[in-house]
Amino acid sequence: MPVSEAMVAAWSLAVCLSDLNARRIPNILSFGAMLLATGFLLATGHAVLGADWQSAVLAACLGLVLTVPAYLAGWLGAGDVKLLFAIGLLAGWKITLFSFVIAGLISGSAAIAYLILTRNTGLSVSRKRWLPFGAALSLGLLLAIGFSR
Repeated sequence: MPVSEAMVAAWSLAVCLSDLNARRIPNILSFGAMLLATGFLLATGHAVLGADWQSAVLAACLGLVLTVPAYLAGWLGAGDVKLLFAIGLLAGWKITLFSFVIAGLISGSAAIAYLILTRNTGLSVSRKRWLPFGAALSLGLLLAIGFSR
């Protein structure tokens, strides 16, 4: 695994663990990644994971288009919006879109599991303690990195 992929994977894992543990993504992780990705784009002309600069800019905008409406509706937090924006700058549009789709599948599966557990078994599980979307996005990114090899 190239160093750049390993660094992005380690960052993604840190984001995932933070979101699972504290239910928030620290700004240092999201803004730090945005700053480093932007500097890398300006210095090299391509994203950290190899996409050209146009793909990275398109992906960042795509991240906003996919998450801001859900944020405004109260379905996602601001950390999720910043996370997908950072993923876009780091990876380009293909990996960003793959990460988002995989996150949706993970979150949808978790929602179905939640419904089955709470309705069929009578267990009481707090929705707030369920899977946060940022963790699912991070897992989606890790899978995207793995599949892109």
